[in-house]
Amino acid sequence: MIEQTIYKHLLSCSELVPYLTEYAGKPAVFLQKAPPDTDSLWQNGAQYGRIVFAIDAEGDPARAVGGRLFVDIFCEVPELPERIIREKINGYFFTENTCTMAAQWEDSRYFTEQGDPKVNGVTLTFSLLAFPLLTTENPDVIARFNDWTAENFLHLSVIGLDNLPEAWKPAGKSAGIYWRVASVAPAEWIPDTWQTIWRTATLQGHIFAQDVSAASVLAHEIIFALDRTKHLVKPGETQIIIRRIHVDNGADVLHTGQVTVDATYAQIKHPPQADTLRHIHFK
Repeated sequence: MIEQTIYKHLLSCSELVPYLTEYAGKPAVFLQKAPPDTDSLWQNGAQYGRIVFAIDAEGDPARAVGGRLFVDIFCEVPELPERIIREKINGYFFTENTCTMAAQWEDSRYFTEQGDPKVNGVTLTFSLLAFPLLTTENPDVIARFNDWTAENFLHLSVIGLDNLPEAWKPAGKSAGIYWRVASVAPAEWIPDTWQTIWRTATLQGHIFAQDVSAASVLAHEIIFALDRTKHLVKPGETQIIIRRIHVDNGADVLHTGQVTVDATYAQIKHPPQADTLRHIHFK
């Protein structure tokens, strides 16, 4: 998962330092639970302010894994660090090893813990969604689209192909795209033959930019380039024919994606091989 990446990201956030005490010489940021209040490593014996975060992972049929990120802030005035945490996590992509997940803020709920003294705090909830490299059978439609995008849009980060920073958020001219296959069905416009079957894969393109306007501009640049290309060709493999292209600028960028492409390709049916004749007799 991405716990260590988020931990390092929060530790590196200089804006949070004035609101946090220290533990073992570092800002008081913890995964799952904080050390006991009696621990001698707390700075000057003070246990607040501090941050405790946890991830509740769950399966997602299309994306392998998802879940929620919970961040608890304990301090006297939680409103200011709440804004900082929200800005430092919402819209970010966190990558650890081969796992890339995006975080989207859901809500913030304030609370007060009774005691002497009372402790104020806020719990921020973020939804998490994975962006794995989802390969397909021969031809690998995702690999073909990733390679085509990387060759034609050098300024775009192709999620699943390019190496992203551990913590990355589209800003300015920085933008990214993620391709996935939503479904595969028989190609109704080309009949199958004895040796060849035709399939149409419906791909979803998720475009991430600093705002909706920038993402819309990129979406239209991509569909115009695909329309001009018509065919995605790779030596030694079947060509992929670009059919229907559609853009929905109002689509959920995380779950649905703004660009829909129907891509048709052929697959050769290989008949089962008979056993090799080993003993041949002539009369």
